[in-house]
Amino acid sequence: MAKQKKTVALLVGWEETFPKAFIEAVNTKGNGEVEAVFAKVGVTKMNDGKAYDVIVDRISHEIHMYKPWLKNQALKGAYVINDPFWWLADDKFFDNALVEQLGVAVPKTVVLPSFTPNPNTSDKSHRNMMLMDWEDIFNYVGFPCFLKPYDGGGWKHVYKCRTPQEVFENYAKSGQLVMVLQEGIEFESYCRCLCIGKDTVIPIKYDPGAKERTGFGAYVQSDEFEKGPLAERILRDARVINHALGYDMNSVEFAVRDGIPYAIDFMNPAPDMDFYSLTEPYFKKVVDAFSDYVIELAKSEADTNTRHYPWRDMLKTGGKLPAVKAAVKAKPRKAAAPKAKAEPAATK
Repeated sequence: MAKQKKTVALLVGWEETFPKAFIEAVNTKGNGEVEAVFAKVGVTKMNDGKAYDVIVDRISHEIHMYKPWLKNQALKGAYVINDPFWWLADDKFFDNALVEQLGVAVPKTVVLPSFTPNPNTSDKSHRNMMLMDWEDIFNYVGFPCFLKPYDGGGWKHVYKCRTPQEVFENYAKSGQLVMVLQEGIEFESYCRCLCIGKDTVIPIKYDPGAKERTGFGAYVQSDEFEKGPLAERILRDARVINHALGYDMNSVEFAVRDGIPYAIDFMNPAPDMDFYSLTEPYFKKVVDAFSDYVIELAKSEADTNTRHYPWRDMLKTGGKLPAVKAAVKAKPRKAAAPKAKAEPAATK
């Protein structure tokens, strides 16, 4: 009996160069066993079956209607890149706090309350919130620093601040967004890693200063991060981040200060992979690595990447509840002392 063809679906927006090259590469290397297509999404029903074996999501952060479809496909057994449940839960502050404990150098970061309160709240709603000590905050993060949304991306609402006044002025623009204030790393060199399947890391020299000049960062052809202790540290840290966060598609940026790579930005579940951004030879490396990875996933019939969620095991047992474990082992009771026999009542 012939094997059923496996399908890899690409969910994209405005992109042109990457989708075309990716689909062509998968279909060429898939050898008739794995086929890549553009995903087609209609009205999502609860009883929909698995539509594709592997789904690559590069647009649900902008088209929110895709999020429930992706989660439902994960529920039905599709391998979704990236995990749609974690992507919704992820944020920059938690990521920094987590990877610092895993040995990755990160800039000092604090969370600020929304400048504009939720209109549905009152003064009593904020009774747990202490007043901010700005002097303590500025002593902690230092200057320059960056003010940015704790869960945002794409360099939206990001401000470089060199003085307290600039922090206050930009903070006032943030409205109801929850912002983080982060230490600015004055770097000697900068590396942006394109990461695929957690362990394939393509380090590229990067010029983030080009954003201020042109609106976009710029990749630079260089062998600076290909060999040596610094390159090894960058590869190790990028892999630690990808494994800790579960990302199969990510970009991780490192600012190198005094020989130490600081992970600056690594919550990028749909990184820019456009040819005109990456240029050759990096574009070809990314397309080759990514197409190889999804073909391997599809052929291996990898279980959904949501298997670490509690409901995954319950689905396999038809809703059977897990065994209840006693929180504290009961101590054996001491045997009660035998009661004395009552004396017979005296007779008259």
